[in-house]
Amino acid sequence: LRAAKAVWARKSKLGLVGAHINIFTGAWTHKDAGVGTSIDSFYEYLLKAYVLLGDPQYHHMFCQAYAAAEEHLRQDPWYVEVNMDSGMLVWPVFNSLQAFWPGLQAQIGDFGKARRTQEAFMGIWEQYGFTPESYSLPSKDVAPGHGSYPLRPELIESAYHLFRTTGDRRYLAMGERFLESLRQTRTRCGFAMVEDVVSKVLVDSMESFFLSETLKYLYLLFDAGAGGAAASPFNAPDP
Repeated sequence: LRAAKAVWARKSKLGLVGAHINIFTGAWTHKDAGVGTSIDSFYEYLLKAYVLLGDPQYHHMFCQAYAAAEEHLRQDPWYVEVNMDSGMLVWPVFNSLQAFWPGLQAQIGDFGKARRTQEAFMGIWEQYGFTPESYSLPSKDVAPGHGSYPLRPELIESAYHLFRTTGDRRYLAMGERFLESLRQTRTRCGFAMVEDVVSKVLVDSMESFFLSETLKYLYLLFDAGAGGAAASPFNAPDP
């Protein structure tokens, strides 16, 4: 809680936080604000900490942070990165760690935005069979040098939360597409990272989060679809 409050105390006048902060001086060293790379967990765990611990301080910070993100970062249905002080556009890109956001929105009941953004993100998956680490919104193509897919779980997690909260079977259909793509990465002793989503060249590497998160959310999604324990509602608070 002390760390979260210390970061939040250093938010900009727009209510945004940056990507990197010097923990000794409290000065921001990277002022790009977004909901993806380097910042995603700040938003995610404010909400989850409140749900787990019930401390209203987490809820208060989350509500303010979420409102600021929606006001300054959303270009419906996408999210961009801006300077945390001025709000000036810095990076008009999708990055793969943004893909948790529709799931977070589903948990707080912001279903309209969650559906639209999940569909947009899924459109990138359909374009390549995977989501690249970064995708240029102006050119609608992989950002140069950022075409890998390291077996990330975030888009699958969002499909799970959306199915569990809405019961809409389109999210099960998304799960089938995820499985279809991931089968292409299967090797004799595991699953390989995709070096480039265009060429589909694989890399001899598998991150641990593939087992702990990617496969977990696939299991939970299909278990919920079958009416298993994962179908029980997540009683998240309204923001």
